[in-house]
Amino acid sequence: MTTTNGTRVDPITSQVIRSGLVAAAEEMRIALVKTAYNPLIYEVQDFAVALLTDKGEMLAQGSSLPLFLPCLSLTVQNGVRKFGADGFAPGDVLIANDPYSTGTHISDTSIYTPIFFDGELQAFSANTAHWADVGGKTPGGWCPDSNDVFQEGMIFPHLKLYDAGELNRTMMDYIMANTRFPDLVKGDLGAQIAACKTGVNRYVAMCEKYGAGVVRESMEHVFDQSEALMRRLIGEMPDGEWSAETCMDHDGIETTRRRRLKVTVRIEGDDATVDFTGTGETATGPINIPLTGARAAAEIAFKSATLPHEPANEGHSRPLRVVSPEHTITNPSWPAPCDSYGYAALMIIDLVSEALSNAVPDRTLAGEYMLFGAWFFRIDPRYGKPFIYIDPVDGGGGAFSFDDGADGLIFHGDGDAPNTPIEVAESRYPIRLLQYALHTEEYGIGKYRGGLGTIRDYQFLTDNVSVQVANEQTVCRSHGLQGGHEGGINRLWVRPGTDRETVLTERVSFYGPFEGGDVLSCRTAGGGGFGEPLERDPERVRWEVLNEILTTDQARDDYGVIIGFDKKGDPLVDEAATASCRRAGRAPASNGDG
Repeated sequence: MTTTNGTRVDPITSQVIRSGLVAAAEEMRIALVKTAYNPLIYEVQDFAVALLTDKGEMLAQGSSLPLFLPCLSLTVQNGVRKFGADGFAPGDVLIANDPYSTGTHISDTSIYTPIFFDGELQAFSANTAHWADVGGKTPGGWCPDSNDVFQEGMIFPHLKLYDAGELNRTMMDYIMANTRFPDLVKGDLGAQIAACKTGVNRYVAMCEKYGAGVVRESMEHVFDQSEALMRRLIGEMPDGEWSAETCMDHDGIETTRRRRLKVTVRIEGDDATVDFTGTGETATGPINIPLTGARAAAEIAFKSATLPHEPANEGHSRPLRVVSPEHTITNPSWPAPCDSYGYAALMIIDLVSEALSNAVPDRTLAGEYMLFGAWFFRIDPRYGKPFIYIDPVDGGGGAFSFDDGADGLIFHGDGDAPNTPIEVAESRYPIRLLQYALHTEEYGIGKYRGGLGTIRDYQFLTDNVSVQVANEQTVCRSHGLQGGHEGGINRLWVRPGTDRETVLTERVSFYGPFEGGDVLSCRTAGGGGFGEPLERDPERVRWEVLNEILTTDQARDDYGVIIGFDKKGDPLVDEAATASCRRAGRAPASNGDG
């Protein structure tokens, strides 16, 4: 391989450079985790980091939220389009969060920095992170009922926070004056800038070692290799067209109207298209997702079904085309609200996977639980020290073609994002976690069952705490595959076990206020099942009875497995009775319950 200036680059060097850039991106991730102020970033890791070419093409990414990563490429590309290739200088730090430019919502604020070497723009170092607050109608984002983007917070349309190294103090003062938690926001913003600088330093060091031309040409070679590999895998799929669709609970404003999402996947040779034709019109409430974000979700599903372990780069996305009619949920027009975009994003991943299951059933999984998050906050200092605690609550993964779904995993689009550890939550906030357990009542059965959701019970230790809930899948369930049953539903129980007990299904903000001693119980859904329940290995059923996931009656009714007990009280499979029960076809009705 020869560069444009005649330098010879051998394949080993190109792979060393590729791995070096991946390591640099991972170091960016660590820098952000080590310096962030908010547990949502340093524990939950609600962020993404990446290195990109001077045109905004993905070079390497850290292990973080998959959904943000394709969006980062398009974010930087939009910045280049605004300023032009000559519009950047060393020391620039740019800020962007306009959903129609970044693909998600206003709370996800992108910071990116140009990388110069020998006086020329070589690349960009970038990250996106969820801020503790961006102003707007509700604290911490995810407004449940906004009807335009202006209600959702401060909008940064690719602005230079630092211009050639000089801080724009007016902009910084404006940001601090328009957030409810300025110390948190300023700390996290500093951590994002530190992560970008880490990426700049590592990329420059690589240019110093190998030469900027060698680095650039090596990655072009890697892009071509990745594209060729992706095209080969797509080309091995049968040509065809498959569709999948689902409904969303509601849009936050029209609460009795189910919103439709539909995807059609077309495979033609080594090209793939995801088409959102048939998706419902732009919603009144904030469940819309800009086309950039819809594309990112489709890319995740395709990458998962083809090269899940391959470090991602620009080449992997080249064979995929994503289209959507205008003025729909998946391609809204400014200024339609987008603050709750994540419901649609996660459903798109599931729907593309469901459609792909017709082409590659062994590489896809059943539907996973949808997003469930709880915000606990106090704003007014008259009632106590202000705080905000945002906790995405993990649920069950969809079943595979070869195994059960993951128990208590964080949702698919969040990749490596864990929950907030109990020790951190209790030491940082006036909250006690009374219970954190697997939820064994809401999941899809099958030859391989959906993963189990979780139960997370919060008790308030102080008065005047308000709550916001981000909750999808309280009505519409995730899909099963190949005879597997649908997944479960999410529920929030308010003051469970008391005479004031309430089951909350709607999305709310400023709900409360609650008093010390009050309890909220988040009970998340399990995933969908894969395969016929009567084909489940009886030994798996016995193990679940032993571990109190199933009762003996459920083992019989759900799976046709008859369980007895030995003298020690341990469960045993009655093989003859099980065979007889299964021959009778004792299959349950598909109701989504475990």
